[in-house]
Amino acid sequence: MLSSPSTRAFLLLWSLALVPVGSLPATPVINEIHYNNDVNYIANEFVEIHNPSPGPAIDLSGWQLTGGVEFTFPENSSLEAGSYVVVAENPTVLRAEFSSPPPELPVFGPYTGGLSGAGETIDLVNASGERVDRVSFDVDFPWPIAADGEGSSMELINPSLDNNLGSS
Repeated sequence: MLSSPSTRAFLLLWSLALVPVGSLPATPVINEIHYNNDVNYIANEFVEIHNPSPGPAIDLSGWQLTGGVEFTFPENSSLEAGSYVVVAENPTVLRAEFSSPPPELPVFGPYTGGLSGAGETIDLVNASGERVDRVSFDVDFPWPIAADGEGSSMELINPSLDNNLGSS
């Protein structure tokens, strides 16, 4: 009975239905970018990194953000599973400007350089020099246009989506 073609086909389709689709990446992703504030003289730009994996914590020591901004994570920096870190243009200003970053959210910085108001490429590079993630954003649709000078940020809807697509 189990050897009939229709039974095998049913079992194959059933087993494929149990495989998770769109599973979370096992590496950190650039999750949010605040690049063009509504008041440009306030130094509150930031890049948020998310670890969507279920475990363990990732040692960020020696990892870098490169591109428009340059930052190297110091020794003993880590990113817990399911958690976030922020790399800010000015960490003190960021905490003063936004009430939303909880005190336990790690905020690193300052970084050098700046995020362009005309679009940018940002790379997340591990301590071995391998690119882990890249975002090349733009200021026009399909990228969130409210992020371009209206005080909003761009945020990835789901960490399993391609953050190089403006609609993600």
